[in-house]
Amino acid sequence: MPKLLLLTSANATKQISLRKPETRVGRALTNDIVIRHDRVSRFHALLTIDGPFVTIKDLGSSNGVFVNDLRVDTQHLVDGDNISIGGCRMRFLAGEQDYTEIEALRLLTIPGLPIALPARSTSTA
Repeated sequence: MPKLLLLTSANATKQISLRKPETRVGRALTNDIVIRHDRVSRFHALLTIDGPFVTIKDLGSSNGVFVNDLRVDTQHLVDGDNISIGGCRMRFLAGEQDYTEIEALRLLTIPGLPIALPARSTSTA
């Protein structure tokens, strides 16, 4: 199931699974994903799932939607895309993997970090 990793204002991460065919993002409390930031419009963006494809669409926001640092109106997302909505950073993940808080924070804060993180060691020394 596709998901978004979101960096909160407290520098914590949040993993949000995209379960619905449409997920609206914005500042208003009626959105599916609420981002309480003054640079985020009330109804900022719409994520749409159509089969294997996930698309993000700017809903006429003031500050735009950016995918990999490029302002977009509508964009198909691919695994690992970096998204910025009103300065709030997110990363789109197409796979099923869940990440620890530290792994998610690294994915959101280190530019160019690949999605495949090193395997966790399970041996005891």
